[in-house]
Amino acid sequence: MTQTPIAIHARGLRKVFRVYQRPLDALAEAVTHKSRHIERVALESIDLELQRGEIVGILGRNGAGKSTLLKLIAGTLERSSGELVVNGRITAILELGTGFHPDYTGRENIYMGGLCLGMNRNEVKAKIDDIIEFSELQEVIDQPFKTYSTGMQARLTFSTAISVDPDILIVDEALSVGDARFQMKCFSHMQQLREKKTTILLVSHDTNTITTLCDRALILENGKVYAEGAAKKVSVLYHNMLFGQQKKKNDKKLEKAGEYEELQNLASALSRKKPEKNTGSSKNEEPHIAKPAETSIRYGTGEAHLIDWGIFDSQGERIAVLESGTKFYLSMTLTCKQDINDLSCGFAVKDRRGTVLWGVTNLTQQRIPYSAAAGDTLHISASCVMWLAAGNYFVTLGIAHLQDGEKIDFIEDAIGFRVIGPDNIFTTSLVNLQTRLEIVNCAEKQEIQA
Repeated sequence: MTQTPIAIHARGLRKVFRVYQRPLDALAEAVTHKSRHIERVALESIDLELQRGEIVGILGRNGAGKSTLLKLIAGTLERSSGELVVNGRITAILELGTGFHPDYTGRENIYMGGLCLGMNRNEVKAKIDDIIEFSELQEVIDQPFKTYSTGMQARLTFSTAISVDPDILIVDEALSVGDARFQMKCFSHMQQLREKKTTILLVSHDTNTITTLCDRALILENGKVYAEGAAKKVSVLYHNMLFGQQKKKNDKKLEKAGEYEELQNLASALSRKKPEKNTGSSKNEEPHIAKPAETSIRYGTGEAHLIDWGIFDSQGERIAVLESGTKFYLSMTLTCKQDINDLSCGFAVKDRRGTVLWGVTNLTQQRIPYSAAAGDTLHISASCVMWLAAGNYFVTLGIAHLQDGEKIDFIEDAIGFRVIGPDNIFTTSLVNLQTRLEIVNCAEKQEIQA
């Protein structure tokens, strides 16, 4: 029988929790048939469809309904209404450590956890050595689970859960377990599951994880789907939700009609001043006024505006193609509309999936915020050497308040650029380490020294 291409299908999914002020109210309600509860809607009208082999990420603030959705799909919660169809064997990693008995040994808990995940005893026995090896807990596997550190407990439960060969894997914030080396193993295993066409539904607050692993993503907000689409775009929207909200009622939107004309007028005024060194502008030209690309997302409070940004070579010329190993600098110019006493500004380079590869701010360089007054024009630059390997990359830049992280003017993917060369490293390399590879015959070297 041919498997259906749909792994998970949800339509109009809804979950409502009954909340009682006192434990006895539930009993009184059952006896008197009079309502003594209030309803809290955790999920409302959720439509979701995952194709077999897809990896979909879920983002959202605490209380948005992410874990509730995963529990409904995993079958540990009953839906209040709506349609939900799950095709295939499902394994859920919802709360690491849940279900493991503290007085049992690690080995005994593997058996118990495996049985709970749907394996029989023979299956667990056949896989237990691999589970222990993956967890890296060989030396303590026969000690009581309660003697393990939190990280060790998480590693054992994660290793047990992924030992099942599921058609669908649900993961709720479980890829941050253990140290960096163990996390690398977890990501590698997720990539192997991708190659096996396992459907994965992943919840994480780490947008780098979402953009690196997921084919697409969605944002939950107040129990509803706020946005969905390509993982990179959705991750940017989520970042905007967290840090780019406008808190002042009278703030203007950055892309309002007429604002570009205002910036042009400002540029004309600036052109009458002596150009700063390395601004990338000719002495006889007005300062360049940059506009965000169509694919960019711009947001902020509007207390200051970025009027120019770009990548420049060592001669001050704007460039979009860089050779790996060459010097360049990033630049942006802003004008302040209000006094700002906790200014943080910087640049970040991302790959095509939105993973941050590098970043710098005035805080990482000086450890102090910067103060600016209304009317000030600031030029910010970062001199660098391009050590990325060949490929296409993007620069996100902006300014924010240090105190609460609120964005003043932020432009995601403001600049796109391409790196060419070198041709003497792996074509799949991410960075160029300016390597010179040598092979020396030790026997010949000893003869020469003799």
